[in-house]
Amino acid sequence: LLQFVAEPQTGFQIAFKMLDADGNEQVEKKEFFKLQRIIGKEDDLKTAGDAVFRGAELESCGINTMLLVHFFGKEGKEKLHYSEFFRFMENLQTEVQEMEFIKFSKGLNVMRKEDFAEWLLYFTDEENNEIYWQNVKDRIEAGENISLEEFKTFCKFTNNLEDFSIAMQMFTVANRPVKRAEFKRAVKVATGQELSDNVLDTIFKIFDLDGDDCLSHGEFLGVLRNRIHRGLRVPQQQGIQGYWKCVKRESIKGAKEVWKQTGKSPF
Repeated sequence: LLQFVAEPQTGFQIAFKMLDADGNEQVEKKEFFKLQRIIGKEDDLKTAGDAVFRGAELESCGINTMLLVHFFGKEGKEKLHYSEFFRFMENLQTEVQEMEFIKFSKGLNVMRKEDFAEWLLYFTDEENNEIYWQNVKDRIEAGENISLEEFKTFCKFTNNLEDFSIAMQMFTVANRPVKRAEFKRAVKVATGQELSDNVLDTIFKIFDLDGDDCLSHGEFLGVLRNRIHRGLRVPQQQGIQGYWKCVKRESIKGAKEVWKQTGKSPF
C-alpha cells in the first residue's frame, strides 16, 4: 500500500493506460503485477523488506492478499477498472492524510504550525534537523495554525515531488536558492493547485537556513522524500561519499554519548 500512498495519481494513470492494450480501461491480475513493478522502479530508493513484498514474488508464490482479492475477486479472474482503482487510490490517500492530521493535531480541527513541523521532520535524519527545530522556535509564533484543507493540498504537492523538481529546474539556475514566488509557481505547475501563503510562509520559516528568505531546494526535497515514504525507504549509501557520511554520523553519535556519560564536551 505504500506505493499507493506515496505516488502521484498521474503516474499510476499513465502506467495503467500503457498496460491497457485494448483501451477498455481495465486490466487483469497479471497486468497489475506489471504495474506494481513499473512503479517500484521509478526511483533508486530501496524499501525495507522489499524482497518479501515485491509483486513478482507474490505472483510466483500465488499469495492472494486482501488487496488483490478486493481488486480481482477470490479466484483472481475479475478485471480491475481504472475508475475503481482511481477511486480506491484517492480514498486511501485521503484517509491516510486525515489520520496523520488527526494524530499530529492531537484531535483538533486545525494543526499548530509546530505540530506541522513535527509531521514534516518525523521520518528524516537530515544533518540540519537541529537548525530546522531552532527555526521553528525562533520564527513561528504560538497560536499559528494550518487547516485540514491546507494540509491536504500540501500532501498532494509532496506526492508530486518529481514533477516539482523538474519545474524548479525550469525556473532556477542549478544550485541557486529558491525564492517564494518561484517555489509557489513550481508547485502550481506540478500539482495544478496553489499552496496557501500561510503554508508557504511556514515552509520558508522552517527550511530557510541563513535567513535570506530562500530555500536550498535539494535538501528540502530530501526531507520531503523521507516524509512521503514514512521511513520505510532508505537511500543506498555507496562509494566514498556514503562511507564518509556514515563515519561522520557515527562519530557525532559517539561524541554525544561520551559527553552524556562524562558531562564534558569531547571537543
